[in-house]
Amino acid sequence: MKAVMSRYSILLIFPVLDALLNIINYSYHFFLARGLSNQDYGLLNAYLALLGLLLIIGSAVQWIVTRNLGQQIATDYRYIERMILLTAMGLSSLLFILIPYILPLSRINLFLLAVTVFFHILVSFRRGVLQANERFYSLTLSYYVEAIVKVGVTWMFLERLDITLALIGILIGMILTYALSIWQTHFPETAGERQFHGLFQLIHVQIVMTLFFSVDSLLVTLFFPSLVGDYSVGLRFSQLVLFVCLSIFQVLLPRLSRAAETDSFLSFERMVFRLLLAALGIITVLYFLIIPSVVPIFFGQGYDEAGYYVRYMIFTYIGIIIVQYEAMLQFILRNNHYLRWYWALLFVFLVALFLFRQSMEMWLFAQAVVLLGGSLLLRFRFHSERRRRLKEEL
Repeated sequence: MKAVMSRYSILLIFPVLDALLNIINYSYHFFLARGLSNQDYGLLNAYLALLGLLLIIGSAVQWIVTRNLGQQIATDYRYIERMILLTAMGLSSLLFILIPYILPLSRINLFLLAVTVFFHILVSFRRGVLQANERFYSLTLSYYVEAIVKVGVTWMFLERLDITLALIGILIGMILTYALSIWQTHFPETAGERQFHGLFQLIHVQIVMTLFFSVDSLLVTLFFPSLVGDYSVGLRFSQLVLFVCLSIFQVLLPRLSRAAETDSFLSFERMVFRLLLAALGIITVLYFLIIPSVVPIFFGQGYDEAGYYVRYMIFTYIGIIIVQYEAMLQFILRNNHYLRWYWALLFVFLVALFLFRQSMEMWLFAQAVVLLGGSLLLRFRFHSERRRRLKEEL
């Protein structure tokens, strides 16, 4: 009974720990907004958006390790490690050469991003072991070390802070996190054939997923350069909800993976989705009524428009959260035919970003409409296909 209580208590405690973690990350952005100019802070947000896209590789590795260990799928993880590191470094080198010709980003900072990605991949194999074994407190400690170190470095250099120093803080945090992960757990046991078990498929999916909340951070520097600082601050509050939900999904992933092998999967999943919708409904009311007045308290009066943008952004991020949740379900069920729907939604999203840029309000409204509508469509597709397959099995 004690073991059962301990397993389920994490569902309540983990979101609290994650909320505290996001407070630490918020203090990081608080220092950045205070130590950098409005324009530099917006430019740093573009670097962070690009870093978020590259960190997909490590996140996909963590999910694969978690799923394969949970479902006892024999995997040659050393082979995956070698190939993924080569792929990541090749991609980083390509971006190092091309990106400065497209966006106002420097190569020294892009090099710092590449090294950060390298260590993140190494960390992710061991985080996958922790997650598969439901050692969520150890997993949380790993994230805390990463966040606290980058905040500490930023605070130390606050008086002479620039974009490069901010990225160095992130890199130091990742290196120390890797050192901690070696102490926490072993590299996943290697067995089986040299197969990727859907890893590149998952990276493919995660790239699409991340583009939904990264591409606007890049395009805003082109479409609305004078508003990039306010937009970046608004994103900090809106993305907080997304990151908390993604952390909860980490708790749900091993449980849903096991439930997928049973007849009770649909009823369990339906309960989880209803709880998710209820929580998102409460958060929407909070963000629409209260959060806009809180923004100036944290970031100062120089970001007056950010609170106004949050009211639009929360609807966009509810759509993104549901899209991410549906992608997790398809990953658990090893369904590879759903990707065309995500690419179609991303295409519509990009078209909306380019067409409806007459004003910031219209730009934000178009994002919300596309992603909320797309998330409802994906939900309908999931249940209709699941019912069809159950009928075929009968």
